[in-house]
Order: sequence, then structure tokens, then C-alpha cells
Amino acid sequence: MTASHYIAFEGAEACGKSTQAALLADRLGAVLTRETGGTAVGARLRAILHDNAVTNLTARAEALMTAADRAQHIVEVVAPALEAGQNVVSDRSLYSTLAYQGFGRQLPVEELKQINDWATAGRWPQLVVFLDTPEEMIT
Repeated sequence: MTASHYIAFEGAEACGKSTQAALLADRLGAVLTRETGGTAVGARLRAILHDNAVTNLTARAEALMTAADRAQHIVEVVAPALEAGQNVVSDRSLYSTLAYQGFGRQLPVEELKQINDWATAGRWPQLVVFLDTPEEMIT
């Protein structure tokens, strides 16, 4: 039996991550998932994080909510699939937190790495595909 793999797609909004993740998951017969919102708990957190009416969420609260989503996601979706010998393809991963909350919201990247390493029990994607799409091609 071959080892299972945890693969994540990263890139700007609307660059094709979801499409490419779905295509790869289909090709591999892998579990397709996403962050945030890949679990029932995560969907509730995602609703808050993506709600335009929520205007006073602090950068730290946002980072902790994404880490909470990720902790649930790893335990409920990623780890069981990998342990069952299935590949996992995710639309986004903890690298999005480093980009959005770290570089975007100016939180210390090393602290975000530590929080997310703890949240995932050290389970990071084994392969990350970064889609670097020219801005004029993003829809």
C-alpha cells in the first residue's frame, strides 16, 4: 500500500484553487476539503469570518478562529482520511493564515506558526501548490 498524502492549494482569491483542488482530488480519488469551513463547526466559524457585517473582529481573534477551524478540520477530516490510506486535497491550509493574519494583519508569523502547529498537532500539508495567477486573469 502506498502512503497517503496531504496536499493543499494556496493562492489569491478567485485564482482557481477550488477548481484545481477538485480536479486533482477527482484524479487521485482523494478526499476533497477546504479551510475554513470543512466541517460543521468550521462552517459556523466561516460564517462569522466571511460575514461583512462583522467589522470589529480583532486580528488575534480572527487568527484564533481560523486555528480553531483548522484543529477541528484535522481531527475530523484530514487525519482520519490519511490514517485510512486516503489522499487529502485541501482548498487552503494553514499557509493562508500566515499570509492573511501574518503578512496581511501584521501578526507575528512565528507566533502564528506555533499556534497552528499546536492546533494541527504538527500535521502540515506535505505538498503545497501555490497558484500564482496574474491579476488580470482572476475573475
